[in-house]
Amino acid sequence: MLLLRPPGVYRPQADTALLADVLTRAGIAAGARVLDVGTGTGSVAVAAARCGAREVVAVDVAAGAVLAARVNARLRNLPVRVLRGDLFAPVAGSGST
Repeated sequence: MLLLRPPGVYRPQADTALLADVLTRAGIAAGARVLDVGTGTGSVAVAAARCGAREVVAVDVAAGAVLAARVNARLRNLPVRVLRGDLFAPVAGSGST
């Protein structure tokens, strides 16, 4: 999958592609909620949303990564909520974990 990746945003590696492929092949349980921590370009979050996850939240500490993940989800018209922050801090206490 071709993704927007501005300078300074982590380039998805083979393990990212493997995880996205497993999500696609195995599917996601109905009503699944997915949290993608350290989302980078949003590759895993986009894959989860494409597979039918009920809720997908992506988190990254880097502003460029947050922008890239938002744009990549929006270009595909996928409902991914992208938040900026460190690890679980943006979703702490929200019931989104």
